[in-house]
Order: sequence, then C-alpha cells, then structure tokens
Amino acid sequence: MFGKIAQFVEAPSIAVDLGTANTRIYAFGIGTFLEKPSSVSLVKGKNSEISDEYFKYINSTLVAAPLRGGVIVDLKNAVTLLKPLIVKTRRLLKSPVSLACAPTDTSEVERGLLCRALIASGASRVAIIPEVWAAAVGAGVDITLPTAQMLIDIGEGVTDLAVFREGRIIFSSAIRTACGDIHKAVRSSVMARYKIKIYEQEIERLTNEIAAIVGEPGRNGLLHLAGIDVVKRTEIRTMVDSRIIVDAVLPVFNRITDMIETSLTKLPEKIYCDILDSGIYLTGGGACIEGMDGLIAATTRMTIKIAPDPLHAVINGATQTLNYWHGKKCWWDNIVWPKIPT
Repeated sequence: MFGKIAQFVEAPSIAVDLGTANTRIYAFGIGTFLEKPSSVSLVKGKNSEISDEYFKYINSTLVAAPLRGGVIVDLKNAVTLLKPLIVKTRRLLKSPVSLACAPTDTSEVERGLLCRALIASGASRVAIIPEVWAAAVGAGVDITLPTAQMLIDIGEGVTDLAVFREGRIIFSSAIRTACGDIHKAVRSSVMARYKIKIYEQEIERLTNEIAAIVGEPGRNGLLHLAGIDVVKRTEIRTMVDSRIIVDAVLPVFNRITDMIETSLTKLPEKIYCDILDSGIYLTGGGACIEGMDGLIAATTRMTIKIAPDPLHAVINGATQTLNYWHGKKCWWDNIVWPKIPT
C-alpha cells in the first residue's frame, strides 16, 4: 500500500515528441496520451461569424508555428503550445520529469531552447535523446545487433538518418528538408499557376499522387483538387496539370534522396553490406507518402521497410525508453548527448 502511495506522489515522468507538425506527450504511470497540431491560433473569435468563404478559410490558416526544421524558432509560442498539455500530466501539483527528442543535427543552443520551453511549460527536469533513436526503438528495430541497421525518419521539418550497431549510433546525417517542403511546393505551384489556395487535406492527397507520378517518369495527366479561388473568393473544384506540380516538388524529393545516397557512400564497405542485407527502415510522415519508399528504393537499390505506425514511432520509442529508465534514481543525470560522427 505504501509503495503505491509513494509511486503516486513522486514526480511523474513524461515522454515528449515536439514535432514541426504535431506535438505528442505520454505521461508514464497515468497512461495519458496527448496529441495536437504544433500551432497556435492567431485569430480571436469564431470563424462561423464570417460570411466570406475566402476570409473564413484564411482565418483558419492564420496560426503561429513555433517550430521550423524540427527545432524551436519561437520560444514564446512553443510555451503557449506546451503548457496546457504538460499541466494535464501533473500529479498532486508535482511537475513532471520530461524525456524529449531532437534531430541529430541540432546544436547545443537549439537543444537548450527545447529545455527552456519545457521548463517554462511546467517540467521540473528535461533530458533529451536523438529523435531518430526513439524512432528506431518505436519501429521495433533491434539496435543492439552486432550488424548495422539503418533508419530514416522523414518528418515535417527534417529528414534524419542514422546507422545503429551494438546499441550505438555509429553514423548520422540530417537535412532540414522534409514533408513540409513537399507540401509547400504543392501549395505554391498551384497558387502561382491557378490562383487556388488548396485545402490542407487536398495537399496530403495530391502529395501521394505526385510521389507516385515522380516514381514513374512519363506518367502525367490531370489531377482533381479542391480549394478557394482567391480571385472569386469562392470554393472551387477543378482539374490541374500534374506536370506543374511535379516540376515544383521534384527538387525537394531530389534533395532528400541525394542526402540518403551521399550518406551511403560515406559508410565503410562492411557497414554498407550489413544494411544491404537488412534493408532500410522508414518512419515519420514521409513513410505515409505513397511512392516515397519506391523513390528511396530506386535511389539506393535497397529494400525499404515501412515501420508499423510510422507517425507515432518517435513517441512510442520515447515512451519505451522512459519505461526502461523508470525507477532508476536520477536517470536524467546519466543522459549525455552523444558526439555523433558525420
């Protein structure tokens, strides 16, 4: 009985995935899982009070994005985003200890901003691990094997790659180009050519269709889309030339695949052969883009394995890591950000 009471009154522990697109928090011991978009609305009042379809839609998109490229660029709004979530994880007014994740290419300053945001939002202590490490654990990759394993996490703001062996990251590379850049290219190309502001759900659908087209040269045609005609200020459903969008997104896809290809050329032959045998694991929103695995497979000539639940691989891995450390006294003092060779 006293053991249960002690467990209840001790400071809770939380795992945090503060992503460019979505923020996810898991509270250990409480079993609470929280998830919301990583944005803060800048519009006061209700959109339903506005009759103009164009302005109603524009108001719904007027938000502050505290993160860019996987890191915090707006500390004030990052705290505004995190604070209501972290308050929900408090137990008897005790502030939680937070295990957070960050891309492998982050600087000490960028990780410091993450710590400051979480402390200001109500965390008592903060420990940070590489995001791609958490993704590998969440994807079920056995990173303790004596043979090398590679995982690529394509998020909203960063594409992060790491090679694991015997429980260590032995190589990593990251580029701050990812799903958000693909979506931006789709959105901008349609706006520039057709003066249509596409609905967000349409951007996701078009991205999937375009990725398949990019992977099959010569396959072009017309694509359906829906959005707001910014000239007429009305909803519109029309057809657009797929070549316009392909030309816009192709450079983004190329930057991602070029980084992967370059990384593979830097690996020792033995490590490269290990990965050739085991394949490459894929997580993040990029793993959900139809055709992305085919593009990477065509570039690397390797088997691409999409992880189960790729969108939640990072938070699932961070949660498993937190569960492993739970009960170890002052575990947060023993975490040192690894010096990862690039």
